[in-house]
Amino acid sequence: RKGGYICSMASSLDMALEALEKRKHHIVVVDMRLPVYGIGEQIIRKIRSRPSFSNLVTLAVCPAIPRWCEEPSVRPYLDMGFSRRYLENHDRGACLNEIIMIDGGEVMAGIKLSVANTLFQLLQDNRESLDITDADGICSYVNASFEKLTGYKSEDLVGNSTDVLVNEEKTGPGLLETMERCKAEGKAWEGVVITNRKGGLEPIPLEMKILPVFDGEADNVPSHYVTSRREASSSSCKNCTNKALNSTPRRMSNGRVRTESSNTSLNSGVVNQNSMSRRLSKQVDAPIIKILSSLRSIQDSNPNLPPNLIENVMAMLRSSELYNPGSNSLTEDPEALGFLDGLMEGRGTRPSITSDTIISHRALREFSLSITMPFAESTVAFNNTMMMQTLPILIKENLKRRKEWDYDIFELEKLSNRRPLFYLGFDILVEFGILNLFKIEETILRNWLSTIESHYRVSNTYHNSTHAADVLQAAAYFCRSHCMEKCLDPTDFLALLIASICHDIDHPGRTNAFLCNVGHDLAVLYNDSAVLESHHSAHTFKVTCHTDQKNINIFQHLDADTFKSIRKSIISMILATDMTQHFEYYNKFLAVNLKSSSMEESENSSTTSIHVPISQENKTLVLRMAMKCADISNPSRAVPLARAWAHRIVLEYREQIAEEKSRDLPQSLPPFDDIPKSQVLFIHLFAKDLLTAYNEFLEFGHLTDQLNDTFNYWDSFDEENPYPHTMSLPTTSTVT
Repeated sequence: RKGGYICSMASSLDMALEALEKRKHHIVVVDMRLPVYGIGEQIIRKIRSRPSFSNLVTLAVCPAIPRWCEEPSVRPYLDMGFSRRYLENHDRGACLNEIIMIDGGEVMAGIKLSVANTLFQLLQDNRESLDITDADGICSYVNASFEKLTGYKSEDLVGNSTDVLVNEEKTGPGLLETMERCKAEGKAWEGVVITNRKGGLEPIPLEMKILPVFDGEADNVPSHYVTSRREASSSSCKNCTNKALNSTPRRMSNGRVRTESSNTSLNSGVVNQNSMSRRLSKQVDAPIIKILSSLRSIQDSNPNLPPNLIENVMAMLRSSELYNPGSNSLTEDPEALGFLDGLMEGRGTRPSITSDTIISHRALREFSLSITMPFAESTVAFNNTMMMQTLPILIKENLKRRKEWDYDIFELEKLSNRRPLFYLGFDILVEFGILNLFKIEETILRNWLSTIESHYRVSNTYHNSTHAADVLQAAAYFCRSHCMEKCLDPTDFLALLIASICHDIDHPGRTNAFLCNVGHDLAVLYNDSAVLESHHSAHTFKVTCHTDQKNINIFQHLDADTFKSIRKSIISMILATDMTQHFEYYNKFLAVNLKSSSMEESENSSTTSIHVPISQENKTLVLRMAMKCADISNPSRAVPLARAWAHRIVLEYREQIAEEKSRDLPQSLPPFDDIPKSQVLFIHLFAKDLLTAYNEFLEFGHLTDQLNDTFNYWDSFDEENPYPHTMSLPTTSTVT
């Protein structure tokens, strides 16, 4: 209160939550000096379990440490969910300074992030087609309306020039020269441009408005251009063929873009008054003006926000790292940075601003509704299959435990003579009704699984059919959750399971970075972008649909629309395993989760635990997240299983490092000399946040607990308690 802050005191969990809901505090201070009260840890865990409180800064006040004692680790407080720890200090000035520092740092960063998400959502939901390019004409962002209007998806244009959109022959060189001259001079421009559409469709005239944006580093040189496009009317094609807004947009002190238009057109000295009114109204309605107006309204209604907030948000929008994590104490460690860059495979060299491709599943949903098979009935169907009747007893007993999270896939690998994907894949796909939904015979499914498994390389220690079977088992485990059953269709489940089976097919045991460095044929084919993921998805359908043997095509009886939808969904999920997009998918899922959580609370809904609104776009995001989480789920398994997987991946990576050294290639991976540290870094940087967020959505708290156990296991090794480096790394199914 001395510093002018609004405070609330609470002595119980209910009082604390009520105060947070009522006053929307930014900082929570918990007195941890008297643990006998027993509510400190309860409060912080309850706060962290609610996405609406994710931006809160939580401060633990701890007893002072005697000078003769060594300061204990802060890790227990971080594991509880606290952001910071503050040692007991009777100096009021020191206490106030700590609050001021938190308010000016972490609290302000959280507010900016919240507003940035608002800005991004406004862009995405705007009805006008909108794209953003840099000074060189390289596309940084397109919204959903743009994709619908032109047919080009974000992945087609982001990182590439937008020149492909302009039909120079029909537009005419004069108009394009005028447009480029206005852009070079930092002026806004408006005109009708004949625009190409994807897929060979007839080019259409679009009314374009280009607004330059200045970042303050060079007043007369725009850093980015915001372009809106809409279908041109017949009158606009005649009267607005080439209207340069003969002015220079000025960057004002609060970050606004201002354009002073002249009353003359480049084509005519006399302007119709109605036409000019229409032009002026459209200029005011430009998307970037609407966004800035909305942000100004937010700022006006919140006087506590800093005056330069809009400029900071615009700077965030211009960034090419919207979804990648910022610098923190961990990533300032050179070894951690090397580990992060190695697994992200050159994350700083690729554009990260993309928008989700919304996959149309209308035909797929209609197909799913026509045949619905509960999982219990599917299990009975599996028991009646010919394969089940001839299955070896030991394998049959092993498969009975497939629904357990700590299922031992290594045991099945050994029992099946390294064919775990065939047996587990048949069991799970039949459980989820593939024979009825796809209208195929049992022999076709067996042939397909056998063929797919044969395309996994036995020589790989990690990326082999056992890994695919493990990912399949995890994905099936997710599918059985109450939340997934409510928001997905039977065909969604099958698409996810098929993607899990095939997501690493024909993996060479080397990373994308390695293939790019050696100029591998696959890297050339896929332009050094998501090389392996693109190959896995393409190879899946090449093997399944484009072979001479029709008795392995599990899709052969699907109608064209259903097959197209399922194919898109499978490709989307396999491509989501690209680690360069890891933080993008995580933050998008988190943003949707945060947004929907507040909606649930306002409606006082207690009958459902699903946090994500089930739009088609969110369905796609849920499936991608399930695929990603299953792919990196090893650390959340029981410690013996997690340890075996760690040894396998380290061995495969070491083989690549050795080959890179022998061929004098750039080293694309960290050395992996310290296995425990590599696992601690992987869990901290990649697995923990992703799996925790998704497990909260699925309400699988035991998975998070197991992940923490695995993390603590690896973190327990240090110089005094070294990990046995000399132990043999397993290349067989033995779990050590």
